Amino acid sequence: MPEKEISFEHLKELLMLLCGYPFEDVNRTTLSMLIGEVKDWHKMAELINAHGIIALADYNIGEAGLEKAIPEDAKTRLYNGHMKSMVRNTWLTERWKEVNTVLTNAGIKHVLLKGMALEHTLYGSRGLRQMSDNDILVKSDDSLKAWHLLQHEGFTHEMFKSPLHKKIMCDIGEHLPPLQKNGYVIEIHHRLHNPGLKAKRSFYNPVDDAVEILINNTKAWILPKEFQLTHLINHFQKHALGGDQQLNLLADILLLDKNSKIEIHDDFVLNPQQNTRLKYLKAGYKAGINIIPAKHRVRFIIGDIFPAMKWMKKRYKCNALRAVLYYPLRVGKVLWLF
Repeated sequence: MPEKEISFEHLKELLMLLCGYPFEDVNRTTLSMLIGEVKDWHKMAELINAHGIIALADYNIGEAGLEKAIPEDAKTRLYNGHMKSMVRNTWLTERWKEVNTVLTNAGIKHVLLKGMALEHTLYGSRGLRQMSDNDILVKSDDSLKAWHLLQHEGFTHEMFKSPLHKKIMCDIGEHLPPLQKNGYVIEIHHRLHNPGLKAKRSFYNPVDDAVEILINNTKAWILPKEFQLTHLINHFQKHALGGDQQLNLLADILLLDKNSKIEIHDDFVLNPQQNTRLKYLKAGYKAGINIIPAKHRVRFIIGDIFPAMKWMKKRYKCNALRAVLYYPLRVGKVLWLF
């Protein structure tokens, strides 16, 4: 008779222990027991990676001294994932230093958000907070200046879907279109939440309240703990609405407030990224519409349904004549608004 696989409740508990930081010795026995219940470590490693906690999992298993309880191939994958995260975070930090020099020389103060801020403070610069890009916050009045300034330094952005969107890009979301240079991506935020969220006015853009830190002897700024926690919770909930609930985002919240009541929904434990499902596509689209000021919504919707021809040709990988035939299909998006 085949051995019984770990139960859903125990799997969820195991994942929560694997993404915890710092390691607590009181959890060693429970962690050992739960690890022993896992029969398919290839599948387990895939799930850990999908949740963005492969570096934390390697750290916690190592701190607990339980490496021998895991098959060699799974142990190697976790270790390699941790090392890859460490190397990438080092690379991202060096790229950020270039941005920091440009903005500082221009007199633009910026605040590090999310992963970059946590990695170099609470996570101890050990590659434990996996990142793919950098997010910064600047004062609203400085956002366009900073965005254009970095483009003068070789950064580029994706093609605008419509010229109509370019005119209202400061109102479409919380950050300007991402910029990239040689594989490095940075998002310039001009606010921390959408205008409809009930929050302190100071939370809207708390650059003046930022806390100074040092990253490899380079001065940087991060949000005060209260603002940082509120921002991370809002960010987690926003992702959940769009069908994305990864444990790495929850780990950030619990690191700042271990008593937080925020938790991952059971539907996302086995499949953390469901943002391509229709119900989440609809929910995310509607949420995006709702944060746009009413006076700009019609402009945005028209630009979304009837994009520029250049964008259509790239999107559908075809010539102009064929792209015209796709326009009627895009009208179906209007139904989402009802």
